[in-house]
Amino acid sequence: MALVGVMAFAWAQGWQVTESQTIAPSVFFQAFRSEMPPLWVGVVRLPLPLPKELSLTPALGGDNGLGRQPLSQIAQRVQAQKGYVAAAINADYFSMTATNYSGDPLGIHIQDGELVSLPTFNRSALIGLRDGRVLIARFQANALVQLPDGRTMPLSGLNEPPPKNGWSLFTPAFGPTTQTPAGTVEIVAQANLPLRPNTPLTATVRAISTAGNAVIPRDGIVLVATGDAAAIAQTLTPDANLQLLINLTPLDASFDPRDILWAIGGGPRLVRNGQVSVEYAAENFSAKFAETKHPRTAVGLKSDALLFVVVDGRQPGYSEGMTLFELAEFLRNAGCTDALNLDGGGSTTLWVRGAIVNRPSDGRERPIANALLLLNLFPPQPLVQLWVKAPEGHFLAGTPIPLTLFGEDAAYRLLPMKPEAVTATATPLAEIRWDGNALFLPTLNGDRPQRWQVTFTPKEGDAASATASFCVHPKPDELQVTPNALLVAPGGSVRLTIRAFGREPSGEKVPLQFDARAVRWTVQGNIGSVQDGVFWAASQPSEGVLEATLNGVSVRIPVRVIAAATKWQTLHELDNLSGIQVQMMPPTVRAEVAVTTANKRSGTGALQIRYDFSQGKRLRAVYLVLNKPLPSGAQRLAIWVYGDGNGCWLRARLRDGTGKPVFMDLVPVINWRNEWREVKVPLPSGLAEPIALEAIYLAAIRDDHQPQGVILLDSLRVGF
Repeated sequence: MALVGVMAFAWAQGWQVTESQTIAPSVFFQAFRSEMPPLWVGVVRLPLPLPKELSLTPALGGDNGLGRQPLSQIAQRVQAQKGYVAAAINADYFSMTATNYSGDPLGIHIQDGELVSLPTFNRSALIGLRDGRVLIARFQANALVQLPDGRTMPLSGLNEPPPKNGWSLFTPAFGPTTQTPAGTVEIVAQANLPLRPNTPLTATVRAISTAGNAVIPRDGIVLVATGDAAAIAQTLTPDANLQLLINLTPLDASFDPRDILWAIGGGPRLVRNGQVSVEYAAENFSAKFAETKHPRTAVGLKSDALLFVVVDGRQPGYSEGMTLFELAEFLRNAGCTDALNLDGGGSTTLWVRGAIVNRPSDGRERPIANALLLLNLFPPQPLVQLWVKAPEGHFLAGTPIPLTLFGEDAAYRLLPMKPEAVTATATPLAEIRWDGNALFLPTLNGDRPQRWQVTFTPKEGDAASATASFCVHPKPDELQVTPNALLVAPGGSVRLTIRAFGREPSGEKVPLQFDARAVRWTVQGNIGSVQDGVFWAASQPSEGVLEATLNGVSVRIPVRVIAAATKWQTLHELDNLSGIQVQMMPPTVRAEVAVTTANKRSGTGALQIRYDFSQGKRLRAVYLVLNKPLPSGAQRLAIWVYGDGNGCWLRARLRDGTGKPVFMDLVPVINWRNEWREVKVPLPSGLAEPIALEAIYLAAIRDDHQPQGVILLDSLRVGF
C-alpha cells in the first residue's frame, strides 16, 4: 500500500495501525493509535499530481455564500453539487463571535479561481495551481479601487466587516446582501465577474444607496464606503466606471497568482525544505498556542503525495493532542518536505467516504467557515461489494437495530443501497425486515439469547454479499437506573439513565442495547412524574418509589422530594448583556436576545430569547457565551426560566480544570407555558477545579421538532 512510508515510521515509534482503507483509486486512509501518550491520528494520502478524475476543492460554510456549517453538512452539500466526496478536512481559522460576518475565513480563500477572501499578512496558505502543483506560500496583498477621475484608493476588505474608514468590496460569493446597518453608503455596480487575483475588474455604477444591507447583484458587486470614503462615494453617478485590482505577491514561491485554481488559509508553517520549522512567531501565533497540546489539523507535502493529517485531542485516556512541534515531527517523519497547520481545537474534523471518522473534542462537530475536499469524479462503475454499517454488541428483543447498507463500486465510492435493491436473509431462518434505516428481528421467547447472522445480497449484478451478526436477548437479566436513589428539591428535575444487562450462556454479564421508548415508568406516591426519561419532582416534599420496567423485568429506586438548605451566590443577574456574547448555530437559526423589564423575576430585568428553529435539522441552538469562572466548592446551578411550552432543551456547557468540556441539562424539556419556574441542578460529580461556565444554550435536536417562540431567563446563581 502507498501509505507504507507512514506505516514504517509509525510502527518504529510505537504506533498501531487500527484502520486501513483504499478510499479512491490511489487514495488511502489509515488511523493510528498510540498508548503512551494516548493519541489518535487519521491520515489520508492523495497522489500528486492528481489524476484528472480526482479533484481538490475548497468550500465555504454557507449554503449560498459565507457562513458556518459542520464539515459533514459541507461535504454532503458539495457532494450533491459537484460529485462524490472521498475525504475532507476543516480548513481556515474564523471568528467564533456570532456576527453577520462570522463565516468569513480569516485568511485567503480562492475557489474555482475566484478570490473570495484576502490573505492574512505573513500567514501561510495551501495553494493549488492550474498545472496540478500544490504548494505552501505566504502573500503580500495590494488592493486598490480606481475612481472615474483616475484617483486610486486602498481597498481595505473583501467580503468581511467593513472598516470604520475606507472602502470594502462585497461579491456574490459573500451571500445575498452585505449585512451592513442602515445609513451605510453603498455603491451597487455591474462587473465582469468573477474576481480573480492580479486581474482588473471593471465595474459600472448602477445605484448609490444609504439604506444599508444592499442586495449584491449576481452579475455585480457592492462597494461599501465608510468614514471619509463615504463622501467620495456619494459624488459618483450612475454609469460611472470603476476599476478594482487585487494584486497578490507570493513570498515563498515563484508562480503567477493568476494560475491559482484554489487556496485555503491556515498557519503556521510546520516543515520547510524537509526540516522542522514551526514558524509561529513569524506568523503571529503565540508560544502558548504552539507549545500546548491541542486537537490539530494539518496538511503535508511529499514529492509524490499530499497528506491530510488530523489529531484528536483534549480527551484524556483516548487522545490528548499534540503541540505544533510534535505535529511537525510527525509530518517530517512521514516524509513531508513541507507542511502547514490549519485550524484545530474543536474545529478539527475528518470526513472519509460518508462519515466523520475522528472524535471532535467538543463532543460534536463544530460549525466551520470552510473546508478542503477531495472529489472522486471517476465515471460510474459497477458495484463490487456490499458493506454493512451497524452497531456491534448485544440487543434486547424488539429493539430496532440501526443499520445502513452501502455498495462499493470499482472506484471505491460507497453508495447507499435501498431495501428494494437487496435481499436480506437470516440464519437461523427467521422473518426479518430492513426498512433502509433499521433492522427488525423477530421476538423471542424463553431466557436464552439467540445469535443471528443476516446476509444482504444484491438482486442485480455480481457484487459480493455483506453479512452482519447480532446477539439478541429475550429479556434483561438486570436493570440499573442512574441515579439509583433520588434526593430532589421540590419542582426540580433529574434526567434518568437506565442500563440493561444480559447473560451469555457462559455466565458473562454483557450490556444490552435497547429502545429507551420501550421503558415503562411507574410512580408510587405523590412524588412527581417521568416524561421522556426526566423525573419532575412534585411541588411539595414527599417520599415514594419510581419503578422502571423493560421486557418484563423491573427495578425500583427510592425518591425523596425535600427542600435542601443551600447557600447561594449570584453569578449573573441576567438583567443586562454585560459579559455575554450571543451565538447562533447553524446559520439557519434566527434569534434575538434582549433585556426586558416588562416581565422579570428579580433585579431590574430579564433576558428575553426570541428564537426560530424552524429551519435546518439536527442541533439548532442559541448560545449565551459567559465564560464565567465558578467559585471554588460550587455544587449546584440555579436559574429562573419563563417557559413557552415548546419543548426546547436548556443546557449548560462547562469546562473543568483539565480542559475537558462537560455538558449538563438545566431543563431537559421546557414543557410549561407563561409562568416562571426556578430550576436547580447539581453539577456533575468529580469535576476538577477550576470550573468555568462557558455557555448556557437553548436547543432543539430532533429533525421533526422545529419550534419558534420566546423564553425568559433571570437570576443565574451558584449553590454551595
